Amino acid sequence: MPRKRRRGSGGGSRRKFLLVFGSAAGVIGLGGGNIATGAFSSVNAARTGNFSVASEGNAMVGVVGQGPVKKNSRDPMVKFENNRPAALEITVSLDTCSDGTLYDNDGESGCSVTFTVMSGNEQYVDIDAAVTGTIPYSVNISGSDFALDTSGSVDAESGNVAGAVRIKKPTKDNEFTARRNKDEWDTKVSVSDDDGDGDLDRIELEVTEGQSGGTVVATRTITLNGTFDYKNNNETIQPDDSSYNVAKGQLYTLTVTAYDVDGNFSTSTVQATG
Repeated sequence: MPRKRRRGSGGGSRRKFLLVFGSAAGVIGLGGGNIATGAFSSVNAARTGNFSVASEGNAMVGVVGQGPVKKNSRDPMVKFENNRPAALEITVSLDTCSDGTLYDNDGESGCSVTFTVMSGNEQYVDIDAAVTGTIPYSVNISGSDFALDTSGSVDAESGNVAGAVRIKKPTKDNEFTARRNKDEWDTKVSVSDDDGDGDLDRIELEVTEGQSGGTVVATRTITLNGTFDYKNNNETIQPDDSSYNVAKGQLYTLTVTAYDVDGNFSTSTVQATG
C-alpha cells in the first residue's frame, strides 16, 4: 500500500513532540526543561562528545511526532531528521504488538523496525493502527558518539477507509419504492465487507420527505453482528409515526449507510415518488 506522506506545519496539532540535539558546542542538556518532550517520556542519553538542545531549525537530530492517525489506515507516526555528519541507526518499537504494524518505508514492517538514516536525510515511520486510543512506543537512536532511549505515543482515531464497506443495492432509484396502498417503503439492500475481515456491524435506513436533509419520516437499523455480507431484495421500512400516510406525488429520499465494526462506512441515496 502506498504511504500517505503528511507533513505537519510548525506548532500544528500533529506535531506532538520535538526532541532535538544541537551542534557539537557547549554541554549536553537532557533535563530540567531543556527538551520539549511533549508525548515523549523517560529520556536517557549517553555521549562521548558534547551536544546541546536546539530548535528544529538548527537541530542536529530531530524526532517529530506526526499524529493523530486513523485506525486501519497507514499514516505517518513519527519523523526522524539527521543533520549530523554521521549516520544514525534508529529502532522504533510498539509497546504492545497488537496495537498495529509499523513501516520504516525501506521495506521493513512489524512490531519493531530498525533502519539507518544517513547524514542530511530524514525518514518517516508509518503505522497501520489496529486499535483506537493512545498507542505507546519506544525509540532508540545511536550514533558514532551518542545514544538515546526515549518513549512516545500517538493517538489513533476511528475513521473511514475507502472501499472497506460497499453498498451494492440500492444504488438506483428503481430499487426503492414508495407504497401508498400500504403506507410503507420497500427497497433492495445488499452490502459487502470488502476489506476481508468480516466485521459488518449495521445498516441504517432513513427516509425523508423531499431531498436528503428533509423531514425524517422513517428510520430502521439492521443489526449484523459481524458478517461478510448482507442481502435482502424486499426490505420493508415502516413510518416512525404509525399514523403517517405515504402521500401521492410526494418525493421521498432513502439514505442507506452501512458500517463495519472499525467505523468504516459507505452511503447510498435513492429516491421514489408516492
